[in-house]
Amino acid sequence: MNKAYISLGSNKDDRLGNIQGAVFRIQKDIGVLIDLSSIYETLSWGFDGPDFLNACIGIETELQPLQVLNNLLIIEQQMGRVRSPEGVYKSRNIDLDLLFYENQIIEVEGLKLPHPCLELRNFILFPMCELAPDFVHPKLGKSMLDLSKICPDSSSPQKIPLKKWSPDLFIEDQILVFEGNIGVGKTSLAKKIAKDYNVPALLENFTQNPYLEKFYDQPERFALPLENYFLADRYHQFSGFFKGEIPKKIGVTDHSLFKSLIFAKINLSFLDYKDFKKNYDQWVGKEFVFQKVIFLHQPLERIKQQIKSRGRSYEQNISPDYLKKIEVGYQNFIQLGFPFSYQKIDLTDLDFVNDERAYQIILQRIKAF
Repeated sequence: MNKAYISLGSNKDDRLGNIQGAVFRIQKDIGVLIDLSSIYETLSWGFDGPDFLNACIGIETELQPLQVLNNLLIIEQQMGRVRSPEGVYKSRNIDLDLLFYENQIIEVEGLKLPHPCLELRNFILFPMCELAPDFVHPKLGKSMLDLSKICPDSSSPQKIPLKKWSPDLFIEDQILVFEGNIGVGKTSLAKKIAKDYNVPALLENFTQNPYLEKFYDQPERFALPLENYFLADRYHQFSGFFKGEIPKKIGVTDHSLFKSLIFAKINLSFLDYKDFKKNYDQWVGKEFVFQKVIFLHQPLERIKQQIKSRGRSYEQNISPDYLKKIEVGYQNFIQLGFPFSYQKIDLTDLDFVNDERAYQIILQRIKAF
């Protein structure tokens, strides 16, 4: 995968909606969003016109530079942009420029990298300094921060809080289902989104399971009653959520029904699992279909730290080997053929609890799949 930086701008029609829409399309057609600057409001540059909203993003892509550029031009066209002759500036609903592609210097017909004259424009340098202040311009040999200090542009783009990026995740009926290993962050993320978007949250009743603490002490003895209880409780929770007096058509949940299959396969004997799977299929069938499933991942060492920090006594002796089995269990389940739309998000560098930028990147990635 190769890293590229892209600038976005709009000063026409729904400016915020335009750059949000462009980020959505870039993720669909070019690569994975890995970094996101604040949005800046900037005076129009090179002509008299309404103020721009500008931002920069970092992506990882398998495409080559010319392919990235061509896809950006296609996105502009799809969004209604008609490019003016070179050197002619006017208002536009979307402006997408490929700034950097790794450290490559390219000068061919139709593509120059790094993007010409970016060192003269604060509406690029301000967001780039936010994303990668130490990134060195491969042609000029100066970092983004150093270039910003000597930039002749006297304009002062005004930073808008990162929260402004928040996309509308619930414009259609769907439940966001967060799944993954013990302690990976499912509940924290589900609760944060539920609060910020004012949508219902279905959180697992794990504390009500009378066999949970006993299972950690004597796993072979209590595995079957543990999993049977969880299956029945999860089914009744989901039934109430989807089919209650006021059925929920939007919302978030920190667990799934199929979670029962993954953990049962790890915890139960072959014969017990076979019977368990038969009961599961009879109960669940193909209900609750309008779900988007997000599998969260973190390194096992960090998961172990988070389990320790949340302080549940019965979890403190969970072995790394057991956590590894769970991770492999999820991977195997997906590979066998998954019936729902799903995405994997690696949280290794995305501390959504303490970093608003990380949270907004996660929201944008959820929106785009």
